[in-house]
Amino acid sequence: MAPNSSPPKDPVDPSLASRIPALEYHYTEFKMGPTIQMTAEWFLAQMQWLSGNGFKTLSGDDLIHFVQGDSRPPQKSCVLRFDLGQPALQNYQEVIIPALEKYAFHAIFFLLTNMIKDTCTDNYLCWSQLLEWEQAGLIEFGSHGVYHPDYQKLSLAARIWDAKESKRLIEAKIGHPISIFAFPFDSVPVKSSALLKPIGYKLAIAGYRPERSVLFKDATPYALPCYYVYSGEKTYPVITGTHGLTFGQMVMGAIAPKK
Repeated sequence: MAPNSSPPKDPVDPSLASRIPALEYHYTEFKMGPTIQMTAEWFLAQMQWLSGNGFKTLSGDDLIHFVQGDSRPPQKSCVLRFDLGQPALQNYQEVIIPALEKYAFHAIFFLLTNMIKDTCTDNYLCWSQLLEWEQAGLIEFGSHGVYHPDYQKLSLAARIWDAKESKRLIEAKIGHPISIFAFPFDSVPVKSSALLKPIGYKLAIAGYRPERSVLFKDATPYALPCYYVYSGEKTYPVITGTHGLTFGQMVMGAIAPKK
């Protein structure tokens, strides 16, 4: 080796992931405007596309190890993120869970604890049903807060209470720790790591940033990005905010190594 030269870098295995998309869902009748919508037909088509194109859905631990730089899953990997904050039990029972079962997919359910009930009535999700799905290996849990506040607008004391209390309640109901938080409104406060790390969270998912994929050894583990999967009746199959991409085109771009 010549003096002052740098040692060669380890070659990057192109079959392993360097960029992972976290795909955000709520339920399959979700509507937040003309171009921020989901339907059962679109959702099932997206799950079929992921399966048909050989994608692996990651667990929370898989994502943690990737972000921490401990391991890299196959390049065709993604995270299915569901924010549970609406009385949509029937939709989960009839559409979402059967799709996860059909394609052997795994999802992370981020729970808004104020909306999870002790009994499954009036279309509210309940703890016993969630535990049944977890025990079947279909899902795991993260926190989405207690009352879905905007963390950028809360006082520090209120942020700590909401993140800590939601974690405490979920762990009491399911009997084991959780490690991942999803910010309500995808609104990340300043110093999110200083807020969440002492409480016991290892990662947090937010929403938009210029680099939309979660990166290997990601520099912002407490403000990870996600991809929005929504469209509109007049614009489908183009995914809103992608400048004309379909779901498949968006996902393939999300895993492509940066040049």
